[in-house]
Amino acid sequence: MSKAPGPSGYILLQMSQLQSQPLEYLGGLWREYGDLVRLRVMPGFTIFLSTHPDHAEHILSTHSENYQKPDFFLKPMGLVQGRGLFSSEGEFWQKHRRLMQPAFQQRRLVRLHSVIWDCVESFLQEWEEKPAGEVIDIAAEMKRLTLKIVGLALFSVDISDESNRLAQALRIGVEYVYGRLTAPLSMPVWVPTQTNRQFGQAKATIDSVVLEIIQNRRRDPEQSDDLLSMLMNATDEETGKGLSDFELLNEIITLFNAGHDTTATSLAWTWYLLGLHPDVAENIQSEIETVLQNGEPTFEKLPKLEYTRRVFDESLRLCPPGMGLAPRAALEADQIGGYAIPKGSIMNIAFYFTLRHPDFWENPEQFDPDRFLPEQVANRPKYAYMPWGAGPHVCIGKSFAVMESVMILSALAEPLVTRIAQRFRINLVSKQPIDIDPRFTLRPKGGVKVRIEKRP
Repeated sequence: MSKAPGPSGYILLQMSQLQSQPLEYLGGLWREYGDLVRLRVMPGFTIFLSTHPDHAEHILSTHSENYQKPDFFLKPMGLVQGRGLFSSEGEFWQKHRRLMQPAFQQRRLVRLHSVIWDCVESFLQEWEEKPAGEVIDIAAEMKRLTLKIVGLALFSVDISDESNRLAQALRIGVEYVYGRLTAPLSMPVWVPTQTNRQFGQAKATIDSVVLEIIQNRRRDPEQSDDLLSMLMNATDEETGKGLSDFELLNEIITLFNAGHDTTATSLAWTWYLLGLHPDVAENIQSEIETVLQNGEPTFEKLPKLEYTRRVFDESLRLCPPGMGLAPRAALEADQIGGYAIPKGSIMNIAFYFTLRHPDFWENPEQFDPDRFLPEQVANRPKYAYMPWGAGPHVCIGKSFAVMESVMILSALAEPLVTRIAQRFRINLVSKQPIDIDPRFTLRPKGGVKVRIEKRP
């Protein structure tokens, strides 16, 4: 069986370019060598760059039992969130997924709808007090809003304030993990460097604050519709046991990290794209006026906002919040696309390029929400679009994130909702450079500056 094509030599020598310009570096390899690229990092360590939907289906679904997240990924991720849903594999992961899945079913999401709407409404009331025509960074505003939503949805605490010590500690923790993932030769955590000490203090803060919330809830199990209450009440059908305080701590941190930064980034890019395409923004407003009829985006009406959802889906395609999925290691030798995959190889499913693959997307750099009309979706391979992941490990919070995002888009775009006295036009400030910051989520570097104007 033949070896997949790839550059000669070891890419360890190009590590600085891979760390600083990963999209440009990996995109160049994809265009030169094709949909499966063999990258030799060092003797005995090979990474495959995969960009074809069939490869993703093989790794994530039909042969998923042969692929799992490697230790070099799980250990750094576990530094902040412990052994949670995103940083575990095997029977432990299956048990926790089974326990947590009911909390994200539709009947549960109905309860969280009012939490999201209250946050959006209070957020807009703050905008009412801003001077007319003020320029803001809507990326930062979306992060502040999603922080508020995820804190209240998870454990009924607002942590959106800049001075909140939990939010600050989590930011330090995420940056630290990214640094260790991209610099595998970093000093061990136990070495008392300034960075390690700072992380240790942040981790201690995260654990103490979240554990205190959990333990207070144990002592006084108030009637609450937040996700913490749902998870505390969850029991395993096989054993009858629930999650311990320590397990709850890890899962809450996992959900928090996954539940605000990616959504905020996706919304920031959506507003940027709408600023570049005012015709699409007008179509959203027309749909919202027709569907909501001067009311709020209720849970029952959200599925009717079909065009708004297509806009969000297309924004995720063109500007996904990540470059790829968590890496997978081949437990046994395999073959993909006629190429040999040796045991121990690392598979990097780089969906950023899959979402731009000209074999599956016509004019892939063009912003076109109608790509997600039902008839077009039916004509594409299922795994050509997977910003939420796919297979058994598909993002558990996908439905919550979509509900949250469509509600935010509809609330901020809608000119006629009567529960807010005035709405706003969000106009992109012209001639601002927008580059991608590739750290963890693909954020717009420097934010996205917009001018908010109250509608008459």
